Amino acid sequence: MPRRPIPNDPSIGDRIRARRELRGWSIRHAASRAGISHTSWSRIERGQQRTDRYMVVDLAAALECSVFDLTGQAYTPADRQLDAARIDAERVWRIMMDTPMTTPPGAGVTVEQIRRETTLVRDLYGRCDYAGVLRRLVDLVPALHGLTDRRTALVEMVPVYGVAMGSLLNVGYPAHAWLAAERCAEAAWLLDDPVAAGVAAANRARVSAYSGAYGPARALCDAAGADLQGSGADSTLEVLGFLHLARAHHLAGLRDHARAEDHLAEAARIAAHTGETTGWDLAWGPRNVALWRMAYQLDTGRPEAAMGTAAGVDVTGLPAVRQVYFWLDMSRAAEGTGRDRDAVRMLLAAERVGPQHTRSSTSARETVRSLLRRGATSSELRGLCERMSITSG
Repeated sequence: MPRRPIPNDPSIGDRIRARRELRGWSIRHAASRAGISHTSWSRIERGQQRTDRYMVVDLAAALECSVFDLTGQAYTPADRQLDAARIDAERVWRIMMDTPMTTPPGAGVTVEQIRRETTLVRDLYGRCDYAGVLRRLVDLVPALHGLTDRRTALVEMVPVYGVAMGSLLNVGYPAHAWLAAERCAEAAWLLDDPVAAGVAAANRARVSAYSGAYGPARALCDAAGADLQGSGADSTLEVLGFLHLARAHHLAGLRDHARAEDHLAEAARIAAHTGETTGWDLAWGPRNVALWRMAYQLDTGRPEAAMGTAAGVDVTGLPAVRQVYFWLDMSRAAEGTGRDRDAVRMLLAAERVGPQHTRSSTSARETVRSLLRRGATSSELRGLCERMSITSG
């Protein structure tokens, strides 16, 4: 039988089919390798069954490819800012490669200039302006390494490389993001600061989990959490709590739901004690814990429960980078419970908050595709498809 052509805007199902056919495997053989039924595999390829972030890891392992091979977006973005972000992602990668931690300091910038620029890129990231972040990082990274006040440089590097990691990951460059996370960890190690090291570990774990490496990701957070125990430094509790949230996500990926629930519960206890805080750009507090629980419920097949959790969350005042995840999860929950019009409304809310994030999100794209397959039609959805470079006809 001749192979079917791959669409111009391939879905995860299209990519899975292409990988399977490339290997010459039948659906039954591929499904047996993944430990799922052949009917489920067939439905996934045809777009009739959604895959959660954890199932994609199993499918990638069965097909002997990377997770990104199945979720990467080989399309031309209609968003000019997003297109610019991807161009600058490559420039930032080259700058990081050309500027190792051993780069000797040099003259040219002051501490005040560095702090102003660091504050600006952190603010841009909080507003989901990844293009703005990456554009400024091209100059900020070498300037940071050139600062003669070495300790101040290292202190500023931890959040700057964290922002670089998040921006690169959110526009689809996990390998570039890993280098940024490594630079963040190197700076934290040179500072000999367990709180900074905890933040850096969470960054490295995020990239690992994105690629499906949940075991190594959990190990990173376990070690950082152990180092933080008993520390009296500022923000210790917030970072500890965030590490509990990260480990809940990793354990869910490892199908250990009992321990994942334990970590979510511990994070909630810490958040009840600390209240809402802003340290390390974590947006830590009871609301963030609720948002992570909502995502956990969605990823474990409980959209109705996720909707219930969301009902008690007011995202007003949270950074846009946190709000956009909330609205995207709300759209997934609405789509998962058959509320198609609400799902479109939530997608549009996410786009208003963070257009670059929403238009490059694998989750958002798969939600849109699912709505289209179910026959959802509206001028709003068609417009969104155009902006996301998705064929709606």
